[in-house]
Amino acid sequence: MLIAVPKEIKPGETRVAATPDIVQKYKFMGLDVQIQSGAGEASGFSDRDYLNAGAEIKKNAADTYKKADIILKIWAPEAEEDGFLKAGTAVFANFQALTHRGRIETFAHLGLTCFALELMPRISRAQSMDILSSQSNLAGYKAVIEAVDKLPSAVPMMMTAAGTIAPAKALILGAGVAGLQAIATAKRLGAVVFASDVRPQVKEQVESLGGRFVEVKSDENFETAGGYARETSAEYKQKQQEAVAEQLAKTNFAVTTALIPGLPAPRLITKAMLSAMPAGAVVVDMASSAGGNVEGSEDGKTVVINGVTVIGNSNLAASLPASASPLYAKNILNFLDTMYNKEEKSLNYNFEDELIKGTCLCYNGKMIHPSFTGA
Repeated sequence: MLIAVPKEIKPGETRVAATPDIVQKYKFMGLDVQIQSGAGEASGFSDRDYLNAGAEIKKNAADTYKKADIILKIWAPEAEEDGFLKAGTAVFANFQALTHRGRIETFAHLGLTCFALELMPRISRAQSMDILSSQSNLAGYKAVIEAVDKLPSAVPMMMTAAGTIAPAKALILGAGVAGLQAIATAKRLGAVVFASDVRPQVKEQVESLGGRFVEVKSDENFETAGGYARETSAEYKQKQQEAVAEQLAKTNFAVTTALIPGLPAPRLITKAMLSAMPAGAVVVDMASSAGGNVEGSEDGKTVVINGVTVIGNSNLAASLPASASPLYAKNILNFLDTMYNKEEKSLNYNFEDELIKGTCLCYNGKMIHPSFTGA
């Protein structure tokens, strides 16, 4: 079987879906690999590195896709790549499937077998295949670094002969993988860290990292069976906004990470709340591509709103490609390994397996994922 790894064409994307060391592992499994020239360059991997690993280099996307049995990507193929795709090909990528149904219908019509890596079930045996965890971990770290870079003041407490500098106060909204890493990073830099989440169960995790949990009392449960946050009630939103506003007024920098699968990002910070923040405050909105947690934030842009610098960036992992690409590539390898039959040199699709059932969007010309079929 032939694996193809094209160069990503999404603006700002620097990662690659297979690194040279992972190519060697595919070769050991009996798979052939084609890499589009320059695909790994932004991650620090040259064409020569891939050649030495046993891959074949193709000059352009058309040649890379041609004859491929398996396609590995960071993001789903763009419309301009549809002409390169052939029926029966298996595509592994982040499809943003729950908000891009039209594209999934197109892929089904093209006869592709698509696996949405972002829908990987949150179970113990899938941890090594979970791209959201591996990439969000890096993104949470980078969000704090971005915020601190824009601050006009130091973060840790400093005691000098000329006086004492008080530590910066940080607020992290959302305590999933990205949020927890943001808490840990801000704490290591010396900030006094506060955090909030609609799931009270994460309080212990926040406190274990040295953060202080801003709790909103409620008898409602806002956690899905898969461990994600679900949409909150109007009453809870009001209570949460009041608690966040009170803390935000004392906060030097904040990171927002709140996302609800398949829905617009919840609005956590209003322009009025920003105006109450200290002078020079910075907010990083990691949910900006889904509408944003911060009113007025723009994805891929840094704007100033009521005196606060607001950085909108939902793809922070792409700013750390040398770290992000190896993790992403290993996630895919681990998933592929569960369905690849070395003797038959083919992919075996066991739709009773919760990994395949949870990620396969379309097969044999039909959309089959429960999110689309209602099953």
